[in-house]
Amino acid sequence: MALQLDEVRLVVAGDPWMKETTSPADVRVGLVRAAVAGNPHLDVDDREVRRDGPTYTADTLEQLTVEEPGTGWWFILGMDAANALPRWDRMEAALDLATFVAVSRPGHDPALDGALAERLERLEVPLIDVSSSQLRGRVQRGEAVRYLIPDAVLALIDEHGLYADPHD
Repeated sequence: MALQLDEVRLVVAGDPWMKETTSPADVRVGLVRAAVAGNPHLDVDDREVRRDGPTYTADTLEQLTVEEPGTGWWFILGMDAANALPRWDRMEAALDLATFVAVSRPGHDPALDGALAERLERLEVPLIDVSSSQLRGRVQRGEAVRYLIPDAVLALIDEHGLYADPHD
C-alpha cells in the first residue's frame, strides 16, 4: 500500500454543506458497511451522520484529534474534491489537522497551485473512469453494474429502491 496506513476509516457524510446527498443517512451507512464487509483494514465511521446540522471536515478532524491525541491523520480525497478545497469552510484548520492526499481521477487534473498545492500529497492510482453519479445513472436506467458495485451493496440499493427516480 502506497501510504502504509494501519487502517482506513470511511467517514459517511452527514449533511455536507457543499453537496446534496442522494439517499437517507442510515441507508448510506448501510451501503458503506456492506461495501467493506470482511475487509479488516477498512472501518466505517458514522460520526457525521450522528451530528446535527451541516458537517464540516475541520470539525470531524478536530473531534478525531481530541479522541485520539498523537494519531497522525491522513485525509484522502479525489482530485476533483481537492480542486474545490479553496471553497471549503475552515480549510486551513482542516489542513493543519491532517495530511491531505489527493488521489488521481480520470478527467481531473490538478488545478491547484502555490502554497495549497504544496500542502497536498498526490497519489497516483489505476484510473477507473467511473463516478458515483455514473453508477447511480446506470442503476436508474437498468444497466449492468455487476463488478462495479459489490453484490451486497447492490442488494441494498434494490431493497431500498434507490436511484429509481430520475431526480435521485
